[in-house]
Amino acid sequence: MKRLFILVFALSTMTLMAQTPINIIIGSKTFTATLVDSETGEAFAALLPLSVTMNELNGNEKYHYQSSSLPTAAYRPGTIHAGDLMLYGNNCVVLFYETFNTSYSYTRIGAIDNPSGLASALGSGNVSVRFEKGETTDLTPALSKGEGVKILRNGQLYINHNGTMYNVQGVKVK
Repeated sequence: MKRLFILVFALSTMTLMAQTPINIIIGSKTFTATLVDSETGEAFAALLPLSVTMNELNGNEKYHYQSSSLPTAAYRPGTIHAGDLMLYGNNCVVLFYETFNTSYSYTRIGAIDNPSGLASALGSGNVSVRFEKGETTDLTPALSKGEGVKILRNGQLYINHNGTMYNVQGVKVK
């Protein structure tokens, strides 16, 4: 019982510090993503909605140079994962669709929650991409009732609320 209380308390605290959910729309396909809780994530969210043409590079990424700069906190991630949304320099937004090792430095903006199908949606050339704010659901009632907390997908926590699965930020997952 004590363990469940600690888990519910931790989850409810995490929902209060929710990261910003967004939708990334490519053609008829919509991917949900989560922006990191940082100056960069906040600055990117302030630009939304945003429609851009992203250019192909190296068979693993699409990029777009913004006309204005975003705050940076660059680091060398070592490994880029499919679905990572990063900033190269201070104005180049990069969406990665393959996983690979890198020695380049980036500032993390966020990541697609489930990048399955991302590479085929982006295709092999330049592509139109729309970024817009996503919806969140307040999971406090579900947590207080002790509804189905599950640990799934790489050890991440998910909550089953009225038959729909949400991540701890209150973003619906498929």
